[in-house]
Amino acid sequence: MSIISSIPVLLGDHGAELRAEDDGLLLRRPHEEVRIPLAAVAHVHANGRVVAVELTAPAGTEAALYRIEGVSRAAATVFGEALNGSLPERPAGADPVDGSTLVTVTPREGADAGREADREEEGEENAEPAEPTEPADVVIRCATAAAGLGLLALAVGVVIAGDHVSRALAVLLLGATTVATCHWTLRTSAKHWNAWYLPRHGITVEAGPVLVRGQIAYGYTATDGRARPAPTTVATPAIGGAPAYTYRVAYHPAYPARVVFWGVGTNFGWLIAPVILVTLTALLGWATLALALPAFR
Repeated sequence: MSIISSIPVLLGDHGAELRAEDDGLLLRRPHEEVRIPLAAVAHVHANGRVVAVELTAPAGTEAALYRIEGVSRAAATVFGEALNGSLPERPAGADPVDGSTLVTVTPREGADAGREADREEEGEENAEPAEPTEPADVVIRCATAAAGLGLLALAVGVVIAGDHVSRALAVLLLGATTVATCHWTLRTSAKHWNAWYLPRHGITVEAGPVLVRGQIAYGYTATDGRARPAPTTVATPAIGGAPAYTYRVAYHPAYPARVVFWGVGTNFGWLIAPVILVTLTALLGWATLALALPAFR
């Protein structure tokens, strides 16, 4: 895997974007694209939520800077360290070239047209990859399907055993409630488990206003450089209304779409809701069986 693929993409204020490519850096702004070859980069400065790309400059001249603001602090640190470690070595004592002469600035209209042509040539190669299927989702779906098939078999058995159609319908109705509660229990348990597990063992980053699927929204950038929606609450200021702010979220390293607020569920209080739901599911399951078993006697 190329080192470029492991460098996060920086998403800043007003739709700005800074990413690393094989031949340099690409800075996208609302009205222009700036391509900066690695040979023109002297150093990348990551200061909090601001990243500045310093260009090379001859001795005695002021170096040009390209800045992007409002990025994730964690992503900025990784970006700066990775890029500074990838810069080409320069001969000792040689006078640096004027990096600004190597930079190419293209209006967004022309750049967008060029990218559209590239997408048509490459087909679906540039399509955003689907999120990997999480094992927990597979388990929940399989368990729900198995419970539903078991309920159907139980109802059919009731009819075959004694032709109790009304009892079979009652079993189906009560059993459907049991299956739905079982599904809800599994989903809720997984949610509470994530709230406890991810802040302790996941990757913590800052979520804030980023470009997500063409819209400015609260999101976070994972280590794969992909921006994803972040969880929000009624207390989260609306973008464009009250001043936006950043907050911490934690996501799973292998499944970046699994994300929670950082610091939620840091004690065993997360067990209360799952225990209650498991008890309710067990009672409903027992009631469903108690209703069906007399038909087999």
